[in-house]
Amino acid sequence: MESELRTLGRELEVPPAGDLTAAVRQRLEGQADRRRHVPAVRTGGFRRLAWRAALAVVAAFLVVLIATPQGRAVVSHVLRFAGVELRQEPGPVRSHGSGVLPGERPMSLEEARHLASFPILVPTALGRPGTVVVSDGGRVVSLIYHRAPYGLLRLDEFAGRVDQIYFEKFFNPADMTRVEVNGVQGLWIKGPQVLVYVTRDGMTATSSARLTAGNTLIWETRQVALRLEGNIGRAAALAIASSAR
Repeated sequence: MESELRTLGRELEVPPAGDLTAAVRQRLEGQADRRRHVPAVRTGGFRRLAWRAALAVVAAFLVVLIATPQGRAVVSHVLRFAGVELRQEPGPVRSHGSGVLPGERPMSLEEARHLASFPILVPTALGRPGTVVVSDGGRVVSLIYHRAPYGLLRLDEFAGRVDQIYFEKFFNPADMTRVEVNGVQGLWIKGPQVLVYVTRDGMTATSSARLTAGNTLIWETRQVALRLEGNIGRAAALAIASSAR
């Protein structure tokens, strides 16, 4: 819906809005003056005008609210943490997504470190990853462990910036717990959730939608945000996160 509204907004030709404050005040004062000189039969008109003015104010407030990221977060019950936007609503239909991020390609860990704009952390508890995948021109780096003691694990890393969103995760608030990783706050989310990648221009890449495997731990350092995913318990996930270097 947000994508469709953005597209519609680019197609509409809206004249520049003037200052409505003076016009509304003048009309209200004019109604008040006429009310003093005309019998009470005009009261209904004044009330209708005041009601319309109130509706205009409310409508303007809603437009501003929905047009800003903070406003959309309030309306749609969104929690943003460490580059991940967690939405308390059903996610996209999973069958329509391939689970592949834009520009995804495997490479060596050394090549990924040269391409990424942020330091890539490797958990010493897991050792060297079996596969390293770089997506969207180095915007996201994924370390994949195929034979970890806990089964298949995926560690996504991206620049830790509060003004950018890299993933949207659709979740149930009852499944989320706040935890601590190396003295900073993290989020532990139980059970599979729908995950969608968010592009550089803030649009969701619906083709990337997939159902996550197992549980997820999300945390960040000063330069990097990380999300660990797999069939792993909370204690083991926290131990792995604490060993990331």
